[in-house]
Amino acid sequence: MEDTYEELDAQPKAFDPSAVRKLNITLTEANYKSLQGKAGVPGYVNTNFYFASEEEAGALIPLYLNAAYPNFDNKDEITVTYNSLTKEFKGNTVTERETYTLTDEDYALGGTNFKNFDRWSQIETFLNARYTPLQGRLVNLTFNWFSNNQLPTTQVRTFSYFYTNGRWEEAYLVTEADYLKVDRNRNNAFATADEAMLPAYFDNFLKAKVFGAKAGDIKYVSYAVRYSATSTLQQAMAMIYDGSNWTRLTKTFFTEPKTLTFSFENGKWKPDLTVKYTLVSADYETIAGFTNVGTEANRANLKQFKNFYQAGNNPSDTRLWTDAQINAGLAELLKVKYPNAEVGQKFLVTYIAYRGTNVSVQTLFEKKANGTFEVVK
Repeated sequence: MEDTYEELDAQPKAFDPSAVRKLNITLTEANYKSLQGKAGVPGYVNTNFYFASEEEAGALIPLYLNAAYPNFDNKDEITVTYNSLTKEFKGNTVTERETYTLTDEDYALGGTNFKNFDRWSQIETFLNARYTPLQGRLVNLTFNWFSNNQLPTTQVRTFSYFYTNGRWEEAYLVTEADYLKVDRNRNNAFATADEAMLPAYFDNFLKAKVFGAKAGDIKYVSYAVRYSATSTLQQAMAMIYDGSNWTRLTKTFFTEPKTLTFSFENGKWKPDLTVKYTLVSADYETIAGFTNVGTEANRANLKQFKNFYQAGNNPSDTRLWTDAQINAGLAELLKVKYPNAEVGQKFLVTYIAYRGTNVSVQTLFEKKANGTFEVVK
């Protein structure tokens, strides 16, 4: 803790007792481990060192802060950098397999009146209608596909779909030509002894067929393995692109650093879970429709240009919006967008004001007990 104490000593509090002390820290593995065994803390926090959401971070980080920094003053702040979950994977294990060819009657399950599919959403609708969602379900599906951009316009296709992490993923189905490339075309299947070589094979297959991949993209590969003279099973493997090559995905989760600020209130650390919202075009039109905000002239200008006109200070210019009028309009908008917000919830609203050129402005609001949203001074 020596570095922390030195940083604290350098804070303004050491010279001005009334100043707000602010500290920045990054959680270490030891900090996550310190939460082990405490009520409500999931096991992944102290073993994989991440929080699943900002809400979870806001609820659990104070358990560490209250123990490590108990002697701060009211309104002092600590901004914490922590690992936030971005992607989670439940593995490649295939639990159910099916090979199926659609009949003419099946296409209606995809929401089409034709005897073919022409978009992914129809295939997804069919899969959800025919199969109970089950982690690890792998389906090789043969169907008619219609496209105006190819000849013939209707083609018979066989694709593979893998249900994982709550959704259907289109997997790359290893083709007869692929098996031929690696001399496995006798049975159109790999042998169990090929396990170590599969990632290199799949890297070559995907490079030849998948274009426009970005670093971090993940693709499942569906392939057959021959276990005996009478047993061949379809399997799946997740591959991740590193910007140059596809490699086998072995991680079960990915994280990214995020920050959250905590303030010291009455002897406890509390998170600042401020909702950050930026106005979109429709929001300006909504505010322009509030007859209790601004004037008819500046509301019309707002509706037309989608910004708050604040160019110049001529009081006779009817297009002008005062700060008070803008805040009143934003407060009314928050009532509409967040009718069920809890008392005390804060909202950082970003909007565009025209001051000779468009500028971005931010204002902080708080939900009050009477149901109104007021500017935080």
